[in-house]
Amino acid sequence: MLGTVRVARGLTQAQLAKASGVSQAVLSKAESGLVSLDESRLAELVDVLRAPASLLTLPVDEGAVPYVFHRKRSTLPLSVANRLRAELEWLHLQVTGVVAGEVQVGLARHPLPPDRFETPEEVAREVRASLGVTTGPVMDLVAALEAAGAVVIKRSLGSERIDAMVSWPEAHRPVVLLGDHIPPDRQRFSLAHELAHAVMHQVPSESQEVEADRFAAEFLMPARDVREDLSRGPVTVPSLAQLKSKWRVSIAALLRRAWDLDSISDGRYRQLNIELSRAGYRSIEPVVLVDEVPSLMWDLVSKRLEHGESVADIARDAFLNEEEFADLYLRSAA
Repeated sequence: MLGTVRVARGLTQAQLAKASGVSQAVLSKAESGLVSLDESRLAELVDVLRAPASLLTLPVDEGAVPYVFHRKRSTLPLSVANRLRAELEWLHLQVTGVVAGEVQVGLARHPLPPDRFETPEEVAREVRASLGVTTGPVMDLVAALEAAGAVVIKRSLGSERIDAMVSWPEAHRPVVLLGDHIPPDRQRFSLAHELAHAVMHQVPSESQEVEADRFAAEFLMPARDVREDLSRGPVTVPSLAQLKSKWRVSIAALLRRAWDLDSISDGRYRQLNIELSRAGYRSIEPVVLVDEVPSLMWDLVSKRLEHGESVADIARDAFLNEEEFADLYLRSAA
């Protein structure tokens, strides 16, 4: 995991070599598993990378490294994407160390068949049913996913060009990393989009982003229910703002849903998009929704502390040093 931790810290091999005094040649061989680090070199790397030796010397299980899906803008630098993938891989170890078998995974994979005989909308309805939501809006999506054994972590991603990432390795649980910069309405759609990848996609495809958006739209705004709301009167920005409170998604998402369901014409869709832009609602929308805050990891940490375990014990299980563990899972929950 040495290479993974280095990338997660945003360092190149050359930068780590300069900071630690361990030559780049040795680092390259160590990351490839060709040499073992002596105690002196390992101690230097532990100090620079702020990570326990048990993590840096942990072999990478190639079969467990998942394909990572992320909802991002096309301008996201590759270096940022690589750093976040490495963080997510490390996060899986933290989750496994803290959660273990305390919460069973209630979600099931629903891979889309090659012939696409089953649609993303059908999968969305199946997943809603498995979460106990048959009609109407999903009131607290974060809570519903955590109750089903998925782990949602919300923190700074170091870039506003990416909203969320998800991975679900075999024999593990799905983990979603959410950016703390996104407003609640966009957060919910991003989370539903990542849920789509987790359950439908195990390998990348050309159509994966469109499929994930279709899943998210049906999951958060099921056609049978939201069409009835949209048909009660003219679709306007004020009427969509009222529906935002009920469906807990953005006005822009509701507008797109109305167009997808043929509740408005192409011309009306374009006109309302212009109105949203002129009103400045592309940046900040009216109707502020209550934020959905993840709690599973923090609750389990608190439980273990109440049962007499020390911070050092739990940090060791999570492959973190005590200070960083406290920052991530104690102080951030205060």
